[in-house]
Amino acid sequence: MTSQTITPIERDEAAAAKIRRHHEHLVTELERLVTALGTDEAKAQLVTWARTSLAPHAAGEERTFYRTAADTEAGRLLIAGMVIEHGVILGIVDAIEQSAEPVATRTWAEALLRVFRSHAAKENDLVLPLLVAEPSANLAELLEEMH
Repeated sequence: MTSQTITPIERDEAAAAKIRRHHEHLVTELERLVTALGTDEAKAQLVTWARTSLAPHAAGEERTFYRTAADTEAGRLLIAGMVIEHGVILGIVDAIEQSAEPVATRTWAEALLRVFRSHAAKENDLVLPLLVAEPSANLAELLEEMH
């Protein structure tokens, strides 16, 4: 009986799949919170979730995946744009928190959802494949480091 060896690409593909599932979870949770808007309590829940789940996730990505991808020729500009987008996302959260009118709150929340869906898709479809293909990157290790 021989033991099966997992290749670095298989290891990193498995880590990328975990990250994609987590992104799906974040999008689903944000969709739920946006749909529930209508009260001050629901708005507070959305802002709290964004500050305690979304913002730390973004910071963790910047310390790990983004740092590694930015060190590659193909990733340098992509990651610069992704970091800027994190700022846009957090700015929208500030706008939601500061909005006093329910229509403005809903509009900002829907904008947050649209921008975050797009951002997560870019991470899934551009950043993760770049890291999986990069021989010097160990996505599984980066995922552990992030957590």
